[in-house]
Amino acid sequence: MAGADGGQSDTQWCFSQVKGAIDYDIAEADIISTVEFNHSGELLATGDKGGRVVIFQQEPENKCLGFFCRGEYNVYSTFQSHEPEFDYLKSLEIEEKINKICWLPQKNAAHFLLSTNGMSNGRTSCLS
Repeated sequence: MAGADGGQSDTQWCFSQVKGAIDYDIAEADIISTVEFNHSGELLATGDKGGRVVIFQQEPENKCLGFFCRGEYNVYSTFQSHEPEFDYLKSLEIEEKINKICWLPQKNAAHFLLSTNGMSNGRTSCLS
């Protein structure tokens, strides 16, 4: 992969983990709609169309093979962030799909993130 300066970068991205069971019949709710790393890169949060947030934590040891080193992420926490709702004033169904995840700056050992489905926000804390 070419770096920003035109040289070669030693970062190689590959997909090596499937969220849920490996199956060809994928439910619409299981499709990932947003991905966000925390500030240190140790935690990775994914949101899906079913309103779930899954947090992955990077393994402390990297696996190196020759020139390539890769850090693996394993499931740290999973929770339901949003449920389908109905706005009676606007006669509008609000879907549970997570549109955006934002990690808040860390002030202590806890990690906080915000998630939104476009209409409502959810705040979550994860203790290290």
